[in-house]
Amino acid sequence: MKYTLSYDQKRDIIVGRIEGEMVPALVKEMASEFAGLVRSSGCHRLLNDLRGARITPSTFDIYSMPRIVDERELPLTCRRALVISEEAEDFRFLETVSVNYGQQVRIFTDPAAAVEWLTVDKASPGEPDPPYRGADPDIQNKDV
Repeated sequence: MKYTLSYDQKRDIIVGRIEGEMVPALVKEMASEFAGLVRSSGCHRLLNDLRGARITPSTFDIYSMPRIVDERELPLTCRRALVISEEAEDFRFLETVSVNYGQQVRIFTDPAAAVEWLTVDKASPGEPDPPYRGADPDIQNKDV
């Protein structure tokens, strides 16, 4: 398992790539480095290429990953586009749990669509994400 992270100044996006198995220890290490890049660059957008990654088969490990990211104290304005090679239930589960944690995370199979989503509101990165697809608009933004 290995990863890379770098800041693409031209596109104002942090670019990541994971090769091999995506496990909580890797997520912790990568999220810590991502938090440092967010602070040093001021960029709140991550394009994470997971096409060479295999997500852990453990449901508990997948469920814990958003909490691990949350513990790195990333700003809630951070947007993370995760690019996968094909639709997979485990990655969709990761997306759902991340969104439930209040994180702005989306899964894509098309890297161009991922970049478009990341940069659509580039002028105002602090604006909240539109309601999550499939969400009931009658319960949006209400205290539960």
